[in-house]
Amino acid sequence: MEKLQEINNQAALNASGALSKLIDRPVKMNITMADVRKAEELSPVIGPEEIVAGVYLPVTGEITGAALLIFPKESSFNLSDLLVRREPGTTRKLTGLDKSALKELGNIVCGSYLTVLSNALQVKIIGHVPSFSFDMFGAIVSQIITAFVQKSEKALVVEIEIIFELTALKGYFLLLFELPQFNAILRSLDSG
Repeated sequence: MEKLQEINNQAALNASGALSKLIDRPVKMNITMADVRKAEELSPVIGPEEIVAGVYLPVTGEITGAALLIFPKESSFNLSDLLVRREPGTTRKLTGLDKSALKELGNIVCGSYLTVLSNALQVKIIGHVPSFSFDMFGAIVSQIITAFVQKSEKALVVEIEIIFELTALKGYFLLLFELPQFNAILRSLDSG
């Protein structure tokens, strides 16, 4: 877990710098929790019927799987206001611009994490073009788990906090890999 904490810290630092450049204002990203959970235990992270914004990236390379960044509805509205420079509390429905901004946020957060993980494991990991979904958490996660449940029993769940000035917004970053690859990642982190 010490190696995982190093990866988390470096990924948070990289994402903070990239997000600060994107919006031309100071942003800090913290990782407040990281845990390995069974795929079927992901729904309790957020209530299955809670509406969330999800940014999904397929992952290929020497390790294949999926990365998913999730923000509860109100956090996604607040993030949209910050990302597109609206007065806080303005967004009540996501526009095309909001979805695009959240996808770019997902690209930055997921890309930062995957890059640091790739470097730590010394393997090629490629995140692909993100897709966006605004739906119940259970529906979004079940679609992804359905694709991986036959191959993956575990997921890395990382709780993140993005801080813009005095506003702190929580979200979740999920990584699912095929089980043999996931076990190899855990062994590599243990021995590293």
